[in-house]
Amino acid sequence: MTLRYVRSGAGGAATGVDWANAYLTLAAALTASAAGDTIYVSEDHAETQATSMTLASPGTAAAPVRVICVNHSGSVPPVSADIRTTATVTTTGTQFITFQTTADSFTVYDGITFSAGTGSSATTLTLAGSNRMSVKFRNCALRLGVTQNGGRISTPNNGSRVELDNTTVQFAATGQAIQPGCEIVWRNTPSAITGATIPTTLFTPLATNGTDILIEGVDLSAITGTIIGNVTTATSVRARLHDCKINASVTIAATQSNRGGGTVEYTRLDSGGTNYKHGRIRYEGSQTEETTIVLSGGASDGTTPIAWKTVTTANASEHFPFESLPIAIWNDTVGSPVTATIQGIWGGGAVPNNDDIWLDVEYLGDASSPKASFANNGKATILASNAALSAGSGTWGGSTTKFQLAVTFTPQQKGYIFARIKAAKASSTFYIDPKITLS
Repeated sequence: MTLRYVRSGAGGAATGVDWANAYLTLAAALTASAAGDTIYVSEDHAETQATSMTLASPGTAAAPVRVICVNHSGSVPPVSADIRTTATVTTTGTQFITFQTTADSFTVYDGITFSAGTGSSATTLTLAGSNRMSVKFRNCALRLGVTQNGGRISTPNNGSRVELDNTTVQFAATGQAIQPGCEIVWRNTPSAITGATIPTTLFTPLATNGTDILIEGVDLSAITGTIIGNVTTATSVRARLHDCKINASVTIAATQSNRGGGTVEYTRLDSGGTNYKHGRIRYEGSQTEETTIVLSGGASDGTTPIAWKTVTTANASEHFPFESLPIAIWNDTVGSPVTATIQGIWGGGAVPNNDDIWLDVEYLGDASSPKASFANNGKATILASNAALSAGSGTWGGSTTKFQLAVTFTPQQKGYIFARIKAAKASSTFYIDPKITLS
C-alpha cells in the first residue's frame, strides 16, 4: 500500500511521492494508484479543469482507496490532527465529474468539495458511473455550479452503493435535484442543503433503475417543496427517512403514479421537537400519525395519544389495498385460540364492510419452524359476499362511526404477532388505534 500526495501548487516532478513532488490533479493520483493506497490531498488544493473529469479508483472491498484532505504543513505521514475539509476539485462550463471504474471498486473521499460545471448549460455530477461500485463521501461537499434546471447529482448505475456521511449538497437552479438509480445512504449531516438556491424536489429517482434511499440524521429543513419525487415510468423506489429535521411545510413524498412505483416510509421526522411522527406513502394511499382523533386509553408514545390516519387514493381496491405499517405485540399463548382486536373509526355513516378494511395477522402457527401463518377478518374467499364489521367501542376524539377489526387464530409458538391494516375502499379516511388487545 503506497502513500500518494496531491497538491495543485506543487512545483516538483509530479510523481506523488511527497508534498514537494505531489501530483497536480486527483485524477493523476488515482490513475497511478493500486488497491489499498492512500491519497493525501493538500488543504490548499484548488484544482480546476475545463474538460470533463473522470475519477476512476482501483480500490477493492478488502483494500479500498482512501482520498483524504490534510494539512500539508503537518505531520508526514499525516495524522488525525491534520485532517481538513478545504480542498476543491472543479470543472467549468458544461463539463461533468464522474466517479467510476472499469471493475468493482471501493473508494472513500474525505474533506473535499467537488463542483461540476459553470454557466447556464446542464451538466452532471455522477457519483456512481459504473455498475457495482461503492463510494463513500465523508465530510465532503457536492455542488452543481450550472444554472440550468437539467443539472443533476446522479447515481445511475445498478448494483452500486453511494454513502454520504456529513456531506452537503448545493444547487444553482430550483429544477435541479439528486437523481438516484441505485442504493444511496445519507447520514449525519447538519444543514445538508447549502447555498441560496433550494430545489423544488430534492430526489427525482431515475426512471429506468430500482432505487433504495436511506436518510438518517440529516437536516433537510431547507427543502420547502418535496423531498421524494414521483416517477411516472416503470421503476421501483424504496425510501426510508429516520430521525431527520424537515421544514414544517414540506411534502415528504409525492404519491407514486403506478403501483410498482414504490414505498416511502418515515419515522421521527419533524420541524421541531415532536419525535413521534411516522408514516407510509404508497400508490394506494398514505398513513400518518393523528393526535386529535384518538381513542381514549388507546395507543400512545408514552406521552402523546396517537392514532393512525389512513387516507386511500382512488387507486385502492379489494385486491390491491393500502397496507399499513406492521403493529407488533408479543404473544405467550400456545395451542389455544387467541383473538387480536383493533379499534377504528371513520365518517362513512355505517360500519365499513370487510372488503372495505380488514385486519391481517401474521403469527407462528407451526410448532416445528418459524414459518409464518396468516389469518384475517376479510372475505373468506375471493367469491364470498362481503359483510359488515362489528361496531367498535371506546371514546374517540372525533369522526362518527366506530368499528372493530378482530381476528381469531391459534399460535403454536410464543413470539411476536404482526398485524397489518388493509384499507381497500377508495378515496376514504380511516382512523386506527394501533394498540392490539389479545384475548
